Amino acid sequence: MSRRARRAGARHHLLHGLGLLAALAALVAVQVLPKLEDYTLRSGGSPAPAATFAGASWRLISLAPAQGDDLPPGTKAVIAVLGVTPRDRAASEAISEGCDSAVRDDRDRVWTTAGRVTPLPGLSTLCTRIDKKTYKPILARPGAESRWQAAFVVPADAVSSLRVEVRLPKHDDFVRLAPSP
Repeated sequence: MSRRARRAGARHHLLHGLGLLAALAALVAVQVLPKLEDYTLRSGGSPAPAATFAGASWRLISLAPAQGDDLPPGTKAVIAVLGVTPRDRAASEAISEGCDSAVRDDRDRVWTTAGRVTPLPGLSTLCTRIDKKTYKPILARPGAESRWQAAFVVPADAVSSLRVEVRLPKHDDFVRLAPSP
């Protein structure tokens, strides 16, 4: 067998192996990526005192079981209904940039919002209202409460000890809200 033939054979095997590797990576991505939204861990910052954060009053109105589509085995869907009342224009502007919600259990495990949960009708999934023509945030009126919902998929054993955490983009800290006893 000539040197040229051996090189061609080795090149063929290398390309075949790289193709198999790419196919395996694509298969793993298809299986794993849709579930990442349910199990993202977050850390950093510290809770704000009481339910006052970034010039606004925050409250957890309810944290209840919900329906979900294609939930992983051993998990439950929950929806938090939250309310925020900005005290002034600066607080309204901070909230208008959006909120990130997460839940934390008593074992310090954290989950971010999930799209697999059936939302409550008539309640926004954003902490700020968006102008339908310009797609820009509408500032909340100081002193008026805005309500929204955040949905989560968590392990069944975590549901009874969940607390909701809300972060704003330009703040290192967050507010932690617990259900009423």
